[in-house]
Amino acid sequence: MSIKAQIWDLEGVLLLAKDGSVPVSVAKRLNAPLDEVHAVFHGEFNDRADIGEFSQIDFWHHLLDTLRRPRSEIYHLHDFINNDLYVDQHLLNVVRQYSTAYKTAMISNYTDVLRPLLESRWHVDDAFDEIIISWEVKLIKPQPEIFNLALDRLGCQAQEAVFIDDRLRNIQGAQQMGMHVVHFKDKEQALADLEKILARHA
Repeated sequence: MSIKAQIWDLEGVLLLAKDGSVPVSVAKRLNAPLDEVHAVFHGEFNDRADIGEFSQIDFWHHLLDTLRRPRSEIYHLHDFINNDLYVDQHLLNVVRQYSTAYKTAMISNYTDVLRPLLESRWHVDDAFDEIIISWEVKLIKPQPEIFNLALDRLGCQAQEAVFIDDRLRNIQGAQQMGMHVVHFKDKEQALADLEKILARHA
């Protein structure tokens, strides 16, 4: 069965942080212990914010409260969003090139702030036929329902799609549904693995 669609992750793949990762950049902005920041970003409240139960501001307040920091320090976190995140323009252009031959989608576990950033600041929306944000659809990777939503919108079966993500649990979730997967570790490796899959299923 040939490949008809590519489904891309955002953060950690197309969207990068100046200091290597979001928790590292945030910890530097707040001068806070990395292990504590990391625990919040990989905790239950983060997932609940991504799924739409809380806003990005609620999450920032939760982070500051957990770190025992005054909420007035939220300006550091706005600075992080405005200055520390950037899109890998080379990889985005690669996706744009793929979009001439394949249906393309993005699935991102993210809060209410993402859609305006994608459209107004990072200008990535033209590279994708579908952009699915967990906060908007109240589903989160690796739930099967969010993958099914993407496949339905793209008009293809699981075996006709390749999913690219940096988190192993998301990769495993897509793989269990029968999708081809690329576990993103770095750009060169991921693009090479993707090309191999596309060549095998041309």
